[in-house]
Formats: sequence, C-alpha cells, structure tokens
Amino acid sequence: MKKILLITGLILVSKLLHGQSIIFGDWIVRTKFGIEKHDKRLFDYALKEQLLAEQYDKQWGTYQIELLLQRMIMASGIIGVYGGFGLNYEVASFRRPFDHKYFIEGGSDDILLLQDRYHKVKAPININSFFRMSERLSVSAEIELNWLIQRSIIDSRVSNAGFPYTEARFELDDIQLRLGVNYRLGKLIVGLHSRVVNFQKIDRIIFNRIVKDPRTDQTWEWDNPLRFDLTVGYTW
Repeated sequence: MKKILLITGLILVSKLLHGQSIIFGDWIVRTKFGIEKHDKRLFDYALKEQLLAEQYDKQWGTYQIELLLQRMIMASGIIGVYGGFGLNYEVASFRRPFDHKYFIEGGSDDILLLQDRYHKVKAPININSFFRMSERLSVSAEIELNWLIQRSIIDSRVSNAGFPYTEARFELDDIQLRLGVNYRLGKLIVGLHSRVVNFQKIDRIIFNRIVKDPRTDQTWEWDNPLRFDLTVGYTW
C-alpha cells in the first residue's frame, strides 16, 4: 500500500512539474453573476416572527454582478495564477429593519423604518489559481477582497420617509474564498463557483440596537450563506 501511495504521489508531482502549461492567455476579463441565500438573522427584534412569516418562502434574494480584469502573474506546469481588480454591484432584497440614524445625525428614534433593497457597490481585488485537469477542464480557487465604495437603502413600498438613504465609504467589507469548475470553449471560459469561506465586517446598519444584536464587542464575523456564481470569461 505504501508503495502504491508513493508511486501515485510521484506521478502527480511529475504531472504538476512537467505537464502541459495552462492554456489560458496572459489576460482574462470575466463577468460574474451571483445568487446568495438571504441572511435572515433578526436576533431579538420585536417583529421578527412577523417578518419571517411574510418571507418564509423566499430563501434566495441577494444578487451580485461583477466585472473583473485579471493578468497572469505566474504559470508553472498545470497551474496558472491570475491577479486583478474590478467592480461589483450587490443588492439584498430581504425585508428587515435598519438604523436610519446611521445616515442622519440626530435622527428621531420615534420612526422605525424597514427596507427591502440594500444596494452596495464594491471594488474587488482578486487572486485566482487555475489547476488544469484536461485540455478544456480546470478547477480553480480564488481569494477576493471586496472594498466598499458606496451603499444605499430603499423601501420599495414607500416613496418618502427620507428614502433613499445613501453614503459613500471606502473600507474593506469582506474577504472570500471560492472554489469552482471551469470549462474552456475557444477563448471563452465558463465557470461555476461556490463560496466556501466568508469573513465580513459586521454591518451595524442592519445589525444593531434595533434587532438587539449581542455582538457589541465584535467588528468582524465568520458567516457564509450559501452562494453560487456563474462566470463567463474571455482570454487573450
């Protein structure tokens, strides 16, 4: 058994070092379409059961679209590593309360507001490693740092009450690890990815005194609602 494992390991190492090089070009431009399960954490919010009951059948509803430009930074054997940056737009459609005082200094506590469209614009920095499995098939692992640029909140049922609430802010919002499978058709690369790790800044606009979030001493959290991304890329 030990000999079999040793021989298998040597074959894999030999393929890694001497196999055909990655077939992608020096540059890749990719468009990513993502869908994510709702984050339904409402902690001890007074109307928690009512909001959950209203949306019990809505499991998915956070959507992303992202454009990335990547350049090869390393190629060795069957491995190709690309790095790049881009622009990401996200909208979460789960109806929940938010702290409008975050946007307005001295805002009144007497008016409790709900929202069902939370928009974020981010600037991702991405490192993506491709591992060639065959002439057309590859698996990938990517790390992405998303920098928040702008966010806004609206309630589709309300046309006043100060909506939209908007702010520009530049800060690191989350760090993600995604794994995927990719298939090449000529210069096109089509992939299906899933997020496996998500380390994100706790958003005090929606996790706060209103929902009685107990994590008052935390700034970051590990939270990973199920998410899938369909990517379409062009390489040259």
